[in-house]
Amino acid sequence: MGVVAMTLARALATFCLLPLLIGCGGNDSSGDPITIDTDSPAASEPPTEPTGPESSQPSQQKPSIEIASAPIGGNVESTENGYQCAEVNWLGRNPIPDGTTVKVGSPHLEPGGVFELDQTGCGDKSPPCGTDLVWQSNTFKPCFVGVRQIGSGNAVQLILSASAECATEADCASLQGQVPGSQISFTPGPPSG
Repeated sequence: MGVVAMTLARALATFCLLPLLIGCGGNDSSGDPITIDTDSPAASEPPTEPTGPESSQPSQQKPSIEIASAPIGGNVESTENGYQCAEVNWLGRNPIPDGTTVKVGSPHLEPGGVFELDQTGCGDKSPPCGTDLVWQSNTFKPCFVGVRQIGSGNAVQLILSASAECATEADCASLQGQVPGSQISFTPGPPSG
């Protein structure tokens, strides 16, 4: 029985290999030799998936606006020796829209030559207005700007620039509010002498 099974196995193997040997005989109907590309992956294999983390989508830029003279107002207090301090509040759209961040720029005075920025005029009132300050609807807090009189002249306006990043274009467009620009000015006293 073992001999019969072996003979049958050889016959079956020859029968199965015969079409393969005929197919690889070296010529096709055009007479050109057949070449088999062993370097390319089999057509039925799916491409391998990368194993690393997926690349993140590019971040979308939020609408933003630059405000050369932010809508600000507040009280100005005079102190000793020509010092004054302004409490600076946001007069633009109130409350500041959710999803909007207003970054306060550096204060400056127009015209110059009458006062100079000097935070001493505000004593321990804080925070000072400046580039580290951020206003949002839920974290708004007034800031303070101190000045010292250095000459004579007319009233000097406090200018505070700002930049804002908003949830929508409409929110950015509405930030200036009804009263654009600065409503804060410092009035010089008589010259000291």
